[in-house]
Amino acid sequence: MYSIYEVSGKETLTDIAQKLDITTEQLLQLNGNIDMVPGQLIVVPRQNELYQNYVVKKGDNLYEIAKKYNTDIKTIELLNGLEAEEYIYPNQNILIPKENINVYVTGSNDTITDVLNNLSIDFKMLDKLNSKVYLQPEQIIFYSKKDLK
Repeated sequence: MYSIYEVSGKETLTDIAQKLDITTEQLLQLNGNIDMVPGQLIVVPRQNELYQNYVVKKGDNLYEIAKKYNTDIKTIELLNGLEAEEYIYPNQNILIPKENINVYVTGSNDTITDVLNNLSIDFKMLDKLNSKVYLQPEQIIFYSKKDLK
């Protein structure tokens, strides 16, 4: 869930962090020491319309994070491959679904009809939010809460 960013001109670490709506600490965590010279390639969290990156702070727990972002713990666990009751740590990057976005994890025998019926959405919406749907067990499928039938 990362991409490569090329430093240009006289950009500062703060400039890049603000442009990408992340913190300078996230950039340093991903890249270590950054020279900030034009043409330098750095790793940045991929920007996405479905989820955002969150850096865990000391004292955070999944319940409070879920409450703050109007989602639920199970969704955060699914999106990040976390097990129930698994600890999270300060400076850990986790993904949080953006507003009105939820996730569904496919079962071993799910068909496209099952998924559409379980989520109460139509195929057009499923296709809009998911570039590929293989229906393999444990595939994460995104859907919009506001587009539910």
